[in-house]
Amino acid sequence: MTDTSLGLTALPLAETKPAWLALVVLAPAVVLVARRRGHRPGWLLPLAAVAVLVGVLVGAGIVHIPSIEDLPLQEWIGRVGDTLGNWAYVIVGVLAFLETGAFVGLVAPGETFVILGGVLAGEGTLAYGTLLATVWAAAFCGDLASFWLGRRLGRSFLVRHGSKVKITPDRLEHVERFLEKHGGKAIVIGRFIGFVRAVAPFVLGSSGVGWRRFVPYAVIGSGLWSALFVTLGYVFWQSLDRLLSWVKQGALAFGIVVAVVVGIIAAVHWLGEEEHREQARDWLRRAGETRAGRVALAVWRPISGPAGFAWRRITPGGLGLEVTTLLAVLAVGAFGFFALEAHLDHSASTLADRSTLRWAQDLAWGPAESLAHIGTTLGSWYLVGGLVLVAAGFLAGRGRVGTAVALVAASGLTFLVTALVRSGEDRAAPASAVDVVTSTTFPSTVGAAAAVWVAIAVAVSPTLGRIPGRIGLTGLAAILATLIGGAPLVLRTAYLSDVLAGAGLAAAVLSAVGIVAMIVGHIRQTAAG
Repeated sequence: MTDTSLGLTALPLAETKPAWLALVVLAPAVVLVARRRGHRPGWLLPLAAVAVLVGVLVGAGIVHIPSIEDLPLQEWIGRVGDTLGNWAYVIVGVLAFLETGAFVGLVAPGETFVILGGVLAGEGTLAYGTLLATVWAAAFCGDLASFWLGRRLGRSFLVRHGSKVKITPDRLEHVERFLEKHGGKAIVIGRFIGFVRAVAPFVLGSSGVGWRRFVPYAVIGSGLWSALFVTLGYVFWQSLDRLLSWVKQGALAFGIVVAVVVGIIAAVHWLGEEEHREQARDWLRRAGETRAGRVALAVWRPISGPAGFAWRRITPGGLGLEVTTLLAVLAVGAFGFFALEAHLDHSASTLADRSTLRWAQDLAWGPAESLAHIGTTLGSWYLVGGLVLVAAGFLAGRGRVGTAVALVAASGLTFLVTALVRSGEDRAAPASAVDVVTSTTFPSTVGAAAAVWVAIAVAVSPTLGRIPGRIGLTGLAAILATLIGGAPLVLRTAYLSDVLAGAGLAAAVLSAVGIVAMIVGHIRQTAAG
């Protein structure tokens, strides 16, 4: 768009960057706050002026600062791969070792180099299996080296020299509290937390933890960490810029979610004391006496009813959060199933089907296929049906007869509906299937059975006394269900859409029966009360 009266070309709105424009407001605000507090160093005003200038130039799109996504990373990595050849195994392995073995992870994140190694595997310079084994072994050896140093040098070494690698006493105490709270599993969890990963083995060694306790967790943690980041680079090697963009957006979204959750937890914890609740009531009473408070109350009264209804739907108890969650699962599951079925009516497969099939063929590995056969066995109806009956008997013995009946009814209806839908479908398995498949693959019975595994865990988890135990059981069931659902993909006996459709259909049926059971239970409880 051109402004002919002034002879200037207007900047397109797409070029503006609100995050940079925010400097125009934030920089003067910082100066104002510092001035009111009586602390205004000489460098603050010039720095604020530079920030405002940068905010105007970059925020308005007059000056463009290239982001990492704008750089020709794909071309650069290709050149590096051609130059290094097999030496790339050594370089990536050494950097994975130094991540924990020499505290390099405090300065440079090791997963970045592992992802780049995965990219080289994706474009053909390195072999995926060899790279994964190299990174796994190097990361594990780095953990062992750091653990051994901790046993030899002790905590006092980090206290004296930790500041050289950004290990302050506060950060060291933070890691120690984390490890003390989570125990052995902290070795696995800490692998995915930058600062904790770099110093956890040393701290555990210096605290007297034995080798027998440390080594198994270190093997699992380093293996999961290596597999995740090598696979990310391998899968997204042709779209590294997109991967980096997703990581950036995911980090921002994750940060927002964490901030909101932490704020809610802090508020609930603060309001847990009667003194603080009284302070909150006094503040609300005083606020209601002001002009703004009276306006707020006038606005609140008409919406208080719907707001109260919504709040009861998202809080535990009665027909609140539990029913709302089941409704959400039902909606997502049903939508996913019907959307896939409608798409496959007009197309033989989806883009995701073709991509996952290609990856499964490229990553074909005998031991993985053997494990996948175990996964399909765990996803068989007769085994899952037996497990449902065992769980129902356990629940009935604990006095939860209603839950036991609902679990059996929901699982039986899930198997029945899945069988009825399959009887009306005719979809052949991929031509490269490891096993012979004579029946239709849509929807996948293994995918449906995987959802039942989660339902069993959800039904049984309330019998556990502590909340962490309940979450742990459900989380383990979800992980196991994912592995079971992935078994047909590894064996190439079903497409991804088959598995997702089976899981979606099962989730919808299970949730529907769960909602009915909760409503019936609520009515009976209300009548009895």
